[in-house]
Amino acid sequence: MGTSAFDRARRPIPRTFGLTLTLSMGAGPLALYTLTATAPLVTADLGIGGARLGVLPATAFALAALVSPVAGRYADRLSGRVVLAVLFAGAGLALLGVAAAPSYGWLLAAVALSGATQALSNPVTNQLIAAHVSQGQRGGLMGVKQSGVQMSQFGAGLLLPSLALWWGWRGAALAAAVVAAAGLVMVRSAVPATPPAPGRDPGRRPADLPVAVWWLTGYALVSGAALQATNVYLPLYGFERLEMPVRAAGLTAAVAGGVGLVARIAWGRSADRVRNPYPLLSALAAVSALAVGGLLMAETMHAPALLWAGAALFGASGIAANVVIMLALVRTTPLSVVGSASGVLAVGLYLGFALGPVCFGLLADAADSYRPAWFGVVAANVLAAGVAFAGRRVRREDRSSR
Repeated sequence: MGTSAFDRARRPIPRTFGLTLTLSMGAGPLALYTLTATAPLVTADLGIGGARLGVLPATAFALAALVSPVAGRYADRLSGRVVLAVLFAGAGLALLGVAAAPSYGWLLAAVALSGATQALSNPVTNQLIAAHVSQGQRGGLMGVKQSGVQMSQFGAGLLLPSLALWWGWRGAALAAAVVAAAGLVMVRSAVPATPPAPGRDPGRRPADLPVAVWWLTGYALVSGAALQATNVYLPLYGFERLEMPVRAAGLTAAVAGGVGLVARIAWGRSADRVRNPYPLLSALAAVSALAVGGLLMAETMHAPALLWAGAALFGASGIAANVVIMLALVRTTPLSVVGSASGVLAVGLYLGFALGPVCFGLLADAADSYRPAWFGVVAANVLAAGVAFAGRRVRREDRSSR
């Protein structure tokens, strides 16, 4: 595929461009991470139980899935500056809503706003990378910006509990709002002031998107379900089945997330040099299935070392796959509809995030064992590998239609 005149006309982007995109990925879900990081204080103050606390992330992901198609269309229609400004403003308002919530209902409303704001992040950042970064240089930046979610989660877990002990959980939420405010201030100087890309067609129907978008969406759905189920239940599994101390069990999630953060950046750079990303996606899903198999065997052999190894391998594969998905989407989608395509893909991703933990919990409770649930996660990863393997066949068709 040749280089277009638009590609050749790109001007150097500001150095803060990547930082702003990374902040935008982390700002959307920050209200949710603030609540989970300070959950003991939140539940005690508002008098809510674990079940009602669990409704909060489900609500955020459901709203993100619902809003994503609309968010994608507006990412194609409006300038990146406008969309990012709305994103950071919405994230800030969600955190202010969390801090001011007098009851659980208001807290739920703030989390819903957080989910709707999160829906903007992938469409606008993918659109900006496609519009302003030359092919061959996108992978590293894609990996960095996709790691913004893990950075946000890690930072919230590391800093906010201590702040909550000093200022209360509401004060911690106000402190987190500084991230959204900083991003809002940076938008004007960090994002190039360019008009919408030539050939944008915001009225294009979802059915007219490249076939590859639907294969990638299917992959995002099943791999997202496996990802979130593993993230949610890994510490509890270590505590209940391998009799690990609470702190050690919690560190398994930190290991998976920390490895995943580094792996997203590394795989982003590597994927930029791969002509066909679908075999790589298939391999990552297969390795993730192997990692979950290790988690399953850890209980059978009562070997905590297998749990640690499985968590690290899962971080390097299952968590890291997201950046390769997004890079494949940008590579196979015309610039005019990158935002819309990202919105469609995000529906599958967020639905997977919402359904994965629910299905895992139902299987584990019904069998009074984690084994069927882990087998379900392995099956989801194997299915994702199959979807990527089959989807590679449409790549040539989509390239010829661009």
